[in-house]
Amino acid sequence: MRSSNCWTTARTYVPLLILAASALLGCDRANEQLPAGEGLNPTEAVDIGPLAGRVTVSGVSSGGYMAVQAHVALSDRVSGAAVVAAGPYHCAQGSVQTALGPCLKGEGLELAPLLEYAETQSAQDNIADLGALSRTRAWILHSPVDSVVSPLASEALADFYRAFLPRENVAIVTSVESAHGWPTVSAGGPCGEMSGDYLNACDYDLAGTMLQHLYGDLESTRADEAASQLRELDLSRLVSSESAIADTAYAYVPASCSESTSKCRLHISFHGCRQGAEFIGDSFARQAGINEWAATNRIVVVYPQIEKSMFNPQGCWDWWGYTGEDYDLASGPQVASINAIIKAFAGNSLLD
Repeated sequence: MRSSNCWTTARTYVPLLILAASALLGCDRANEQLPAGEGLNPTEAVDIGPLAGRVTVSGVSSGGYMAVQAHVALSDRVSGAAVVAAGPYHCAQGSVQTALGPCLKGEGLELAPLLEYAETQSAQDNIADLGALSRTRAWILHSPVDSVVSPLASEALADFYRAFLPRENVAIVTSVESAHGWPTVSAGGPCGEMSGDYLNACDYDLAGTMLQHLYGDLESTRADEAASQLRELDLSRLVSSESAIADTAYAYVPASCSESTSKCRLHISFHGCRQGAEFIGDSFARQAGINEWAATNRIVVVYPQIEKSMFNPQGCWDWWGYTGEDYDLASGPQVASINAIIKAFAGNSLLD
């Protein structure tokens, strides 16, 4: 979408999304290719072998779309994704209207062009080889009563993954009747009501269920060890200036990983719109339930934060193109920045 339509789109749709209490979209920039950022080379080699099975991602809403993009584009190093309330890869196809239409409502969402796009980009080395994707895992949750993103979008995501992954590697949960947001055991507002932090107390251990699907059997959680170890992490050397990713992320680092991450796992979790630090501080990073499982399973958890702007007033991850046409490819500013985080982890320098 070109910049001449930007403010028309904003005036038409942003009020609708605010009423929906999720505001998944803001407005996209001019139709231009933006650089991945100084010092970031998305095609630069990284020793993938030691990363096998160690790096996973998750996200909710716009963060769910970002988790899918990172998973598909970097599947040679990301071994699995957990996605809450989001649809298939390249769903918006670079169009804010498509994002607000089929990708939210589920109606008219055609899977064939999205599969073809992934195959074409893989063949052109713009994303990882899809053979690598076939060896990964996907876990999907969508509430049947979500009033913002249709369950049809998540069903399309499951079908997208099933086109490349063995069926047993794709799990979809549709039994949790949560409002739009991230279900937890006890943190957040009432399960069926959207709260300001989009955390929903549903007596459901989303974090543990997803991590066990992505990693296999894990040791049981130990909440007391996770309570005080959330820290701020400086990403300024890793993230692109064009990515809208803040220089400071939240990170949970188990004591067993504080000196070296060489024998630890990495999980990157993407917040939803209006769920980043500028809106709710560290509530998502502290209360999503992931840290408690990370404490006992040597998992470093990184929570990158999106900065809101006039182009993206709701602080959403880019799943429609506000950072450029290559937003969901390995060269896209946000995906390239996530790749840089993974490379720093592989080089045991992420926590420096």
